[in-house]
Amino acid sequence: MYIESNRLIIKEFDLKDRFDLFRMVYQNDVVKFMKDWSDEIKHPDDFNGFINYMRSKSDCKDIQINKRYGVYLKETLQIVGMVGMGLEDTLNEVEMAYFIDDAYKGNGYAAEAVEALFQWCMSISDQPYMILTIDSANHPSHRVAVKAGFELFEIRKPVGHIQPNMVSDTYHYYRRLREVQWIS
Repeated sequence: MYIESNRLIIKEFDLKDRFDLFRMVYQNDVVKFMKDWSDEIKHPDDFNGFINYMRSKSDCKDIQINKRYGVYLKETLQIVGMVGMGLEDTLNEVEMAYFIDDAYKGNGYAAEAVEALFQWCMSISDQPYMILTIDSANHPSHRVAVKAGFELFEIRKPVGHIQPNMVSDTYHYYRRLREVQWIS
């Protein structure tokens, strides 16, 4: 898989990215809101199996299968984050996920990457919509969701279980519908 947007390239990770990924998954917001990334990773080489596994699925066009891709600056090919999608188990809906390196936040890269991956997913599937679930305390990520064209559907409080990676007791459920093409 390979996607180009205005400023970014989205593609499978390279093994050399393991050092940057290791640094990113230990940044405050990733540890706080996506701690499953750092729970099992104690050394950059711990990403080798993950990267090889993701690369083995790079040609798979089933967007329900969990996949994660690197987000790279088009000009320099520097990795600046991650974007991905897959079936969210508890909701049984296709969800997108993302994070951006602290050094590159505030440039609109997350919204651009989410938008590009969303468009690619819609072009290869018949999925009617995709979702984002964002901890209510993650205010910057809410701005990314809106900027990427997602609409807040509702604020949810899990009943009977705790959502993984939750800091607050509620999360914002965003949805973006496939654009309908009218034929006249």
